[in-house]
Amino acid sequence: MNKARFIRGFAAVAALTLVTAACGGGSSKSSSNSKSSTSVAAQTTGVNGTGSVTINPLFVSTDASGHSTGGTEAVTVRIQPSPDGKLRVGFNEDEVNGTGPQWQAAGWDAVAVATLITGAPLTNRDVEFDITGKIDGPSAGTLMTIGVLSLLRGDKLDNDITMTGTINPDGTVGPVGGIPYKIQGVIAAHKKRMLIPTGQRNSPDDAGKLVDVVAAGQAKGIAVTEVSDIYAAYKAFTGKDLPQPTPSTNVALDEATYQKLKAKVETWSAKYASSISDFNSLAAPIRSDLRGILTDATSAHAEATKLSNEGLQAGAFSKAVQAAAFANAASTTGSQLQVLLTQGVAPFVSKIKASESISGDISGLVDTLKTFQPKTVSDAGALVEAYGDAVDAVSLSLFAQNLLSSTAGLSLDDQIAQVTEGAVFYEFAGTIVDEASDVLDVGRDLGGAQLGPKVDTHDVAEFFRKAGEANLSAFETVIINPEADQLNISDDSAKQQFEVNDLNYGLSVSGLNVMGALQQYFGTAASSDYAELGGAVSLYNRTSGLIAKYYSLGVVDPKTLDVTGISNDAAFSAAISLAQSQLAGGVGLLQSKNVNPTIAVADNEIAGVDREGDASDKIDALTEYWDGYLNSRVLSYLGGFASGT
Repeated sequence: MNKARFIRGFAAVAALTLVTAACGGGSSKSSSNSKSSTSVAAQTTGVNGTGSVTINPLFVSTDASGHSTGGTEAVTVRIQPSPDGKLRVGFNEDEVNGTGPQWQAAGWDAVAVATLITGAPLTNRDVEFDITGKIDGPSAGTLMTIGVLSLLRGDKLDNDITMTGTINPDGTVGPVGGIPYKIQGVIAAHKKRMLIPTGQRNSPDDAGKLVDVVAAGQAKGIAVTEVSDIYAAYKAFTGKDLPQPTPSTNVALDEATYQKLKAKVETWSAKYASSISDFNSLAAPIRSDLRGILTDATSAHAEATKLSNEGLQAGAFSKAVQAAAFANAASTTGSQLQVLLTQGVAPFVSKIKASESISGDISGLVDTLKTFQPKTVSDAGALVEAYGDAVDAVSLSLFAQNLLSSTAGLSLDDQIAQVTEGAVFYEFAGTIVDEASDVLDVGRDLGGAQLGPKVDTHDVAEFFRKAGEANLSAFETVIINPEADQLNISDDSAKQQFEVNDLNYGLSVSGLNVMGALQQYFGTAASSDYAELGGAVSLYNRTSGLIAKYYSLGVVDPKTLDVTGISNDAAFSAAISLAQSQLAGGVGLLQSKNVNPTIAVADNEIAGVDREGDASDKIDALTEYWDGYLNSRVLSYLGGFASGT
């Protein structure tokens, strides 16, 4: 289950010096010579999703005086069989370093979205983007997706239309910058129509003045239209409907599964109550220091109770785990703080490190997971999620150990803050281990569709891991590295600070490292391949969420990194509506195959609560819907019915 909300409470432990987030307002800004958008020039289509299509990216170039102009260049999208049977994404350049990280991430995301929407195989395909000159920026994402989709489906693209917009995992079109200037590129490409993201009809120019781009385009003979998602955009380019799974009208689980979950909710609620009792016995000053974590605990417990009373036991389970995690972190850390305050940092760190409970719990969990051999799609779903939790638990424990060990050179106050955070992370890791055991217990042995005859979990995992890694690189390039330059610190120093200040980023980095050493942590058992899959899906979803938070949809406080608002209400509304619909469509397909999609249902239920909250909750809800949708698509691939048949 998506843990965006679960990992937020740690920030209440101590006051930290936070890295200022570049582009914190969430607006998309075109850098010098960044290029984006696409328009069609020519297309050839072969069989089985092969062929090529030439497109003309629109770009915005800014000179030394800050003056922006728009233009266009040619890019060819090509799909052909892979020589080694793998799915590959390549960027052929005619200049050294011709493509930047944002463009490459857009390409990987385009292939990911097109593949998941169509159910195309995750193997034996080379997707190449041939680039002329130098190019970067994410805003060609939607048209790159349309180019890939047209080749997979064999549809011709209209030669008279172009567009700009990023692409989200659910297929929504994300906001971009520089739209007033991209009209110049449309004219240069000799096009008559231009699609732009929903909510961006009035877009700022270099001076910050809003320009009505519909009116500006009309004045130059260009018809500009807002579009919210890949389905509307594809219809505009091809005249054909892109098939979309029918959303389930009952995103729920069967009664037996709900009863199993209800029992787990009661168990975790009891753990919460016990930790609260322990917390209340602590000295008043310590309780005061940890009141932020306690507030998160009581809030999550209230949400769990509400969901459970409404019969939404999957969401209640996730919230009950969160409540118990926060309460346990507050009570256990609070009891250990007495050592820190009376004896100092070194004895406190020694006490934490002397505990073998977390490493022992992780080893015990892995031993349990390794002995379970899934037979059905439901079994596989439970194992993927449990292993994903195991990857998070290892990542958090390693993260905690680093905080406890790297205090040299810090002031006493900073040492106290850092080791306290390390202790909290250590406790969170232990809770995730317990959650993983329950996830497997609830999700296994539910019957239903058998695993597909040719399931290769490694291929599925590699697909998501590569897309997530590309997103991570783009995020670091557009958000973290510019801030390092502004603060006059190294990129590595900025990344290390950001890992602490935004745990989703920290878990993305750490999780990627854990996946690179899977045998060290999970052994070589056949089922441990699911660890790679669980970690990879989490990586892709987390990195997509980071980009949505800091770049396209969130308004972020540069001092606290909290989301304080939504930068584009129309775009966000379209994104969250389609994300929920995509999740419901994925659930509907699984239900038709008699699969119990426990994780997707839980994500749907907790997202339904979070989307009614503040701006930060709303971003969490979006990533929760994405998590459920991605999980449902993974299960459809494991069952061999990703194409809907």
